[in-house]
Amino acid sequence: MIIMLYIICVKLYHFIMSEISTELIKEAVYNLCFQANTCLDKRVYNKIYETYKQKECVYKDIAAAILKNAKISYETKLPLCQDTGMVIVFLEMGQEVNLKGEYIEDAINSAVEKCYKENFFRKSIVKNAIFDRTNSQTNTPVIIHTKLTKGNEIKIGILIKGAGSENKTKLTMMLPTSSEEEIIKTCSEMVTSSGENSCPPLFIGIGAGSSADNALILSKEALLEDNFTSDEIKLAEKIKNYINSTAPKTYKKQYVLDVKLKTSSSHIACLPVAVTINCHSMRISKCTISKNKINYEHQTPEFIDISEKNKEPKEIFTDNIAEIKNLKSGEKVLLTGEIYVARDMAHKRLCEMLKEKKSLPIEIKDKIIFYAGPCPTRPNEIIGSIGPTTSERMDKYAKELYKQGLIATIGKGDRSKEIKKIIKLSNRKYFTVTGGIAALLSQKIKKCEVIAFEDLGTEALYKLYVEKFPVKNII
Repeated sequence: MIIMLYIICVKLYHFIMSEISTELIKEAVYNLCFQANTCLDKRVYNKIYETYKQKECVYKDIAAAILKNAKISYETKLPLCQDTGMVIVFLEMGQEVNLKGEYIEDAINSAVEKCYKENFFRKSIVKNAIFDRTNSQTNTPVIIHTKLTKGNEIKIGILIKGAGSENKTKLTMMLPTSSEEEIIKTCSEMVTSSGENSCPPLFIGIGAGSSADNALILSKEALLEDNFTSDEIKLAEKIKNYINSTAPKTYKKQYVLDVKLKTSSSHIACLPVAVTINCHSMRISKCTISKNKINYEHQTPEFIDISEKNKEPKEIFTDNIAEIKNLKSGEKVLLTGEIYVARDMAHKRLCEMLKEKKSLPIEIKDKIIFYAGPCPTRPNEIIGSIGPTTSERMDKYAKELYKQGLIATIGKGDRSKEIKKIIKLSNRKYFTVTGGIAALLSQKIKKCEVIAFEDLGTEALYKLYVEKFPVKNII
């Protein structure tokens, strides 16, 4: 009789509780990471395409490149952007779920590691921000935000966050008596101050309320959210319109494509407002796990063939120093020839070698350095996805390298006043290339060779041979 009661209780428990294996969670996280990195969600793609079609679109060439890149990425399964970023997981656990298998956070980290290794995505996570900046080589640990909810299902949202836009994240503690107008202006200033470093056109998540730390989480949750109150929708639209009315001229009226606002309760004396800036390559993916079945929400776009009829910029060879020096500010060109690739750590080592009067692994004079860190190269391919990183981080080294005779650099975003002055006075150049079109740019590279600092992985010093690599002379 006791045994029968025990069996009945066990069956009743399993009937009430939903048993979900963490193996299923691993499968879901793996696929979500892959989807987010290689297929721009339809809702994101359509917003970019709608802007591209507008007659008053002031950056048609950039929008065209973004749309072409999305199609190439989907077809080749190369990452949309070389910065396959931090993986941020939003995990909603129904309290009636009974997990079976390994510890859930271990399962999530294992899935991310496997996905990034098998698909040759760039690993960008260091072991410790201050004490050990060695790359973990696994793109883990993953950032996991867990919330307990009612019910017997699990919801998983993935946000892939690159450093270019993440470095522009802002938090401010406003007065609790702040007016709506003050909130709108403050949010606008936090966004427009990022300029072009965060790869516009942008998608913005705003979190308002709760505590300072949680407002930042709310701002990221907002990017994945679909359900908002009418008040949140109205204020988000006002913020978007105000931002676009004060945005940089290059992106006038189309600097921000979407703003999502998520609000919460707060202390009577607090009004935290956080802004998460996301580039045009908003890499999100979601699913729900219920009754041992994964239901994915990702929507694949109907890709449009983009054929620009504009006259192609002139081609310049990288060894034609005289022609490079004669380029005017704002002129677009196609570079063909040898260039070098180096970013933060490679620059640090080069400048340390110069300080110690050691011979450099390359001749700097009259060369071009591209600020980038490519994805690992897949078998039988030349290079993985590759695109520009933020140039201002290299400004602390640029003075010395331009002094050594460097003819030009390629990156994204603005430069410091000091570096601009050095470039102008010495008749050197600074080229920009559209960020977030890494799959497309990889097609312009015909040869790739690691020259030095191989231990740095993606931050090694490379030599590339490029053909018709699209750049714009800024200085």
